[in-house]
Amino acid sequence: MGEHRRHTVDDDAEWVRAAMTGPLARHRLLSTADVDEFCSRASQILSVHDIHRTNALDTAPFRGQVRATSVGDVQFVYLEQGVDMDVDILERLDYYDVMLAYSGTNEITCSDRLSKVGAAHGALLSPRMRARMRMDADYRQMHLRIDQHVLNQRLENLLGRPPHDPVIFDLTMDLSSPRLSTWMSSLRLLIHDLDKEDGLTRHLLAATSWQDMLLTGLLVSHPHSYSAALHEQDHPRVHRRTFKQALDFCDEHLADPVTVGDIARHVGISARSLQRAFQEELGTSPTRYLQSLRLAQARQDLLEMDPASPESVTQIAHRWGFVHLSRFAAAYRKRYGEAPSATAMRVVAGG
Repeated sequence: MGEHRRHTVDDDAEWVRAAMTGPLARHRLLSTADVDEFCSRASQILSVHDIHRTNALDTAPFRGQVRATSVGDVQFVYLEQGVDMDVDILERLDYYDVMLAYSGTNEITCSDRLSKVGAAHGALLSPRMRARMRMDADYRQMHLRIDQHVLNQRLENLLGRPPHDPVIFDLTMDLSSPRLSTWMSSLRLLIHDLDKEDGLTRHLLAATSWQDMLLTGLLVSHPHSYSAALHEQDHPRVHRRTFKQALDFCDEHLADPVTVGDIARHVGISARSLQRAFQEELGTSPTRYLQSLRLAQARQDLLEMDPASPESVTQIAHRWGFVHLSRFAAAYRKRYGEAPSATAMRVVAGG
């Protein structure tokens, strides 16, 4: 990528000074002029990859830096090489890799997508991805390595349910977007703190909070496959009057095959907002609430049936929307301590 000036002794001195400064300077693992040594050490921390000079005739000195540390379960890895390099990731990732530039540029090709990491853009590789990269000599990079289970746990806490599929992020990160810009400001503060003798990130409780901030910020600021579900979390709390309308609708349609979506549409809110409101107000879901009311009605009918001409348990169960008798019987027994048939026999015998 262009001409290279002659290497001088002053260049070596500058490299030594640079190795002692910059991001994660207190967490230096390796300074080397050996490409293979650099590749081996970086592969141990990130993924197995192959690196080689973009121009085989390039004689500029290789200046490899590897620095790494962690904040909670999030690993920070800083790399630089000082020459134009091509990199091939040899294995599909099993973690998330946030890639940010301190200087220079990196062109990333992932499947049929192209992304350029630089001052205005980062990149985020998701699990199962492979990529090829072309880095210029000035490229200095920071990686955030996040294991799948760590991100999944944070997403589950935000959604209130476990994700069914892995989170897949958009490859290109627009660092100028309002939310990502704020996230980047927090990240810079954190990285600065990591090089302090007794920074806040060295304390376990603070590190946990930093980790939650990083993961939550990433999930709400950069598009991914669960962004729409998370967006629903931003909806305002359901008004008490609206919630009362939802309860009334349930009472009026106990014998009808209504769904959570039916209730939500009736009161004009999303199904997710309705579920959250039931959890906050009653500590249960709309489905369980309906089942509880229907079980109560079924038991009342069983206790009040005419011993002279009793209805069958099946008739009563179907009246209140219980199609699967075995599930009805199990739920009834769990709540009332006896099978519905036992309740019916006791009423008939007593009559």
